[in-house]
Amino acid sequence: MRRPVKYKTRQAARNRMIAIATSAVLGVGVIGGAAAAVLLSRDDGAIDGIGTGVDTQNGTPAISDTVGIEDGTDAVTTDPVDTEAVTDAAAETEAVTEPVTEPVTEPPVVTEPTPAETEPPKQQESQIKDVATTKNYKGGYLDLADYPTSAELRKAADALKADGYTAVMVELKYDNGKLAYQSNVTEAKDFGANPSVAAQKLDTIVDTLHDAGLYVTGRVCALRDDLAAKGNSDAALMNTAGFRYSDGASRWISVYSTEGQDYVLSLLSEMKAAGVDEIMLRDYALPADAGTTSPKYDANIKKTDAVKSFLNRVDSTLSGVALNLELDAVTLASGGDETMGIDCSAFGAIADSVTADITLSNLRDGMTIGTKTIADVDADPAKTVETVLSALDASALNIRPLLELTGNATKDAAQIAAAVNRGYGAYQMTERVVSMTEK
Repeated sequence: MRRPVKYKTRQAARNRMIAIATSAVLGVGVIGGAAAAVLLSRDDGAIDGIGTGVDTQNGTPAISDTVGIEDGTDAVTTDPVDTEAVTDAAAETEAVTEPVTEPVTEPPVVTEPTPAETEPPKQQESQIKDVATTKNYKGGYLDLADYPTSAELRKAADALKADGYTAVMVELKYDNGKLAYQSNVTEAKDFGANPSVAAQKLDTIVDTLHDAGLYVTGRVCALRDDLAAKGNSDAALMNTAGFRYSDGASRWISVYSTEGQDYVLSLLSEMKAAGVDEIMLRDYALPADAGTTSPKYDANIKKTDAVKSFLNRVDSTLSGVALNLELDAVTLASGGDETMGIDCSAFGAIADSVTADITLSNLRDGMTIGTKTIADVDADPAKTVETVLSALDASALNIRPLLELTGNATKDAAQIAAAVNRGYGAYQMTERVVSMTEK
């Protein structure tokens, strides 16, 4: 809506009308005079929409400040003259000002491209969700410690996407209890689990990876947690000597401890809220008696029941987020391990998929998996992968092989080819490490 144009005198208004009419006849644009006066007196709302383009990355206005003429209501002052004359002059100039100001009232054209710009993210989101299916999951690996800024992380994610990966696995909770992101969980802060160096917030990390078109798998060491076991004795797994159990490198949270489980579940809830697509869980049972004394457990509750109960709580907490259970190839081929409380037959009703750890670093020469024996692990990585996977063919679980990046592109490609040839459409790559200890 425009404001009435105020003129000092009736004669001034008529002179301006004559000037505009003359310019229209002669085809000459009038920069000053009446035309300028009309434009300067327009209400700020007449140019509403200019400079309000939408940022396609986050869907928010890119420019929030209104562009207008400062103190537009006082742009033209009036002296105490004949008010009737001024009113008449405004009425007489209405017909002239209409064609001059009308073209400016077309700002909607600026915002029209918005629907087209926001469409690609919807398609991208659909593509990311499709990755959850076995045949579409091609998992790359990134260690967040190597990418402290969003720009660096995005560059690395784009490189994975260009290489044909559809997903990325990132370590979120290491086997010493440290986190790869800044957590808001009270216990995590109390235990000193947050990174000691600058780290991004988890939702920022996930958004950056999603923007690159990658499905995000967060790897979590559940119960192997030196910090939590040391920080809360009620959560810690004890040994038969009455002390906190240690496997020689780390203490553990007890799968029998409600407090210990609650801490892990609070972290998983935080990861879910940040938008992580899948949790890849490991060390979710009892340790394999690697310490000097055996871990103590509640004899009234079967180990397998305790582990299954915990995993059911995990599954319930992650409702809407995929759950992947990681397990070494030997235990998986054997159908479980009673010492650790693992019964693989229960996995089908709990997990969406199972990762078979067949990384070269965790295999050894001469070891037997099922009925297969590996002669030389590193001599021919592709043959090693084929041998291990052939021992897992009988499994009814949705298995995803965990392969190791050797630093040799030819050997890495050969491992992937071996997995695909055995009928495994999905695979996950990881760095050449024996454990998940924080860098």
